[in-house]
Amino acid sequence: MKKHLGSTIALVIGVLSAVSGLTKPSSGIFIAGIIIILGALAYRSAKRRKLGEISTSSLRKTLEACAIVIIIAAVVLQKNLKYHIATEPVTTLIIPLWAIIAYLVVALKKASR
Repeated sequence: MKKHLGSTIALVIGVLSAVSGLTKPSSGIFIAGIIIILGALAYRSAKRRKLGEISTSSLRKTLEACAIVIIIAAVVLQKNLKYHIATEPVTTLIIPLWAIIAYLVVALKKASR
């Protein structure tokens, strides 16, 4: 469990953000929560693969890639993206970048056996 403490905390924060975002749908908090959840799940899956806890399969890699593509699409396909980056940089730019960079760091790291 200690190996996955960071992604567990991220999952909890993501769920809390998504639930709190339901109270004010116009804010980007709900989408940020979903991005955190997807990023944490993709990160945890890649980390478990690298640690040898689970087998590497093409389905698992495809699902991880789909999660990252959804994160990118959630940001890029927003209307008035420049405005959202200027007014809500944390939910629009920092959280998605954090999720993508964290995944890439663990996915591109050499396997430890």
